[in-house]
Amino acid sequence: MTEPKAQYDELYKIILVGDSSVGKTSFLIRLTKNVIKKQSLPTIGVEYAAQSILLADVDKIVKSVIWDTAGAEKYKAITTAHYRKSEGALLFYDLCDKNSFDNVLSWRQEILQHTDDKIMIMLIGNKLDLLQDNPQNRCVSVEEVEQICQQYNMLYNETSAKEGTQVKECFEQLIRKIYESKQLNVEDEIPGQRYEIDDIKSEKKTQEFAQPNVLAVPIKQNKDTTDTCCGTF
Repeated sequence: MTEPKAQYDELYKIILVGDSSVGKTSFLIRLTKNVIKKQSLPTIGVEYAAQSILLADVDKIVKSVIWDTAGAEKYKAITTAHYRKSEGALLFYDLCDKNSFDNVLSWRQEILQHTDDKIMIMLIGNKLDLLQDNPQNRCVSVEEVEQICQQYNMLYNETSAKEGTQVKECFEQLIRKIYESKQLNVEDEIPGQRYEIDDIKSEKKTQEFAQPNVLAVPIKQNKDTTDTCCGTF
């Protein structure tokens, strides 16, 4: 009996990283379910969800397995084990919390220690809605953040998981960048490769998911001014 054809062309592993209470879980729920919980409990260890995106211009479906990791120090041994084989990372800080921003480079270093050096990292300044009524709540200027992103080769976006602002857009940008990077190194890819992901007990198994949501995303053919390492939408 032949196996049914996979309903995706590419499979990427994406990790959500950052301090506790910066909105990683709220971001994931907004992205995959387009809702927001009134009360969100801290993540214990790791959680995951799946999201698929249609890259219309190349007629490819990219499926992402998104791992939401706890920011608490006591879970580090568990969470870092799940960084392995990640193609992309969303690194979060709270736009109104200077301490969460100060920890960004430590998180970035941790990501690089446990992943391939080709991983695509996007820095996310979350809780943009808190700046609407009082812009003075911003903990660090956009110019300073962009400078750091240029120095450390990170993409940058600001989002509001609560309002849904730029949540889908920044995730699409990350997936597009990963896809484009992989096409540049296609000769190094192994056809038909299957991706194995460690579970919480570190037992290797191939993750299978139910029918994912599919988002239609055009691939940009020409570089524009917003599609830069520090492009802010």
